[in-house]
Amino acid sequence: MRRPPWLFSTLGGYQRRWIVRDLVAGLSAGAVVIPQAMAYATIANLPVQVGLYTCIVPMIVYAFLGGSRAMSVSTTSTIATLTATTLVSAGVAAGADDAMGSLMMLTLLVGVVLLLARLCRLGSLVENISGATVLGLKIGVGATVAVGQLPKLLGRASTSPAMVSSVRSSPSVRRWTA
Repeated sequence: MRRPPWLFSTLGGYQRRWIVRDLVAGLSAGAVVIPQAMAYATIANLPVQVGLYTCIVPMIVYAFLGGSRAMSVSTTSTIATLTATTLVSAGVAAGADDAMGSLMMLTLLVGVVLLLARLCRLGSLVENISGATVLGLKIGVGATVAVGQLPKLLGRASTSPAMVSSVRSSPSVRRWTA
């Protein structure tokens, strides 16, 4: 019985001699991605298991349905930032009673959009994005995540302008800026 063309499509042209290097690359990526996903879940005030699901389940699904070898499908700072921005703009607070339900609904909607993109064979579009654009996006998202964590690092409640002015007026900062 022949497999459907949309199932395991990235295996077309795969050579057996690549398997050892791919396994080493997969184990190396897993050693970084799993703790990173758990950390993102902790930052979002979600159970650590949610982080594990977000790094393992997409990879398994993408192995079956994926259309681009260059596409990243794991937990990244970009995905975490976009998820947080979407939930906050929808009026869902991190401590809300329905935050987990909203997160699951957002995840399902994104999954449906990705499946539709797969059916329309849009995976090749990812390969046409320039390296400079991807680098700029990564730097911007990384800076946004870093600034978002700054209040926790400094023991403050928020990143409001009052917090910035109170940090500037603290004795330790005045010593460095004088």
